[in-house]
Amino acid sequence: MPPTAFIERLRAANAGDADARAEVYEAAHAELSRIAGALLRREDGPVSFSVGDVVNEAVVRLLTSPAASVSDKAHFLAIAAKVMRQVLIDAGRRRGAEKRQKITVTLTPDAETPADVPYEAQRLETVLIRLAAIDPQRAEIVTMRYYGGMTSEEIGCVMGVSEATVRRAWRATRAWLKEALDGDEF
Repeated sequence: MPPTAFIERLRAANAGDADARAEVYEAAHAELSRIAGALLRREDGPVSFSVGDVVNEAVVRLLTSPAASVSDKAHFLAIAAKVMRQVLIDAGRRRGAEKRQKITVTLTPDAETPADVPYEAQRLETVLIRLAAIDPQRAEIVTMRYYGGMTSEEIGCVMGVSEATVRRAWRATRAWLKEALDGDEF
């Protein structure tokens, strides 16, 4: 679907058109699958979700939630990334409660990030909550970058800041995250 058609269908979906909402999800399915696949590849150990499971659960949650006003495809993907993050966190909590087993994720959203260092999903979520209390903008960047696989350019577009601002914030935040995740506070 061309970008202008996607935006038109988004506007119709925002106005309550259920058919338009379905078309938007269908058009974005490949990108949602790419994001979900990247998230699942970062999981350490056995994973009970498939790419389709994550995408379907995210779509169901998005469809059953009140319609958010979405301005463009990048914004839509940012919201979907947040929902997928919550799907995986919820699944990790359920699995942890059922099996008393730790679930780890690898904090490497793209080629720009060095060293694959696995972290327990719950620890990452706790650190993200702390980060959101300190600096909500940086927490949003982590969510879009890590869970959504979005580029600095896409994040800048969604947040209304320059790509350079996103890159600077990401570098500083990545260092803060590593320190917080490696700390003995857990």
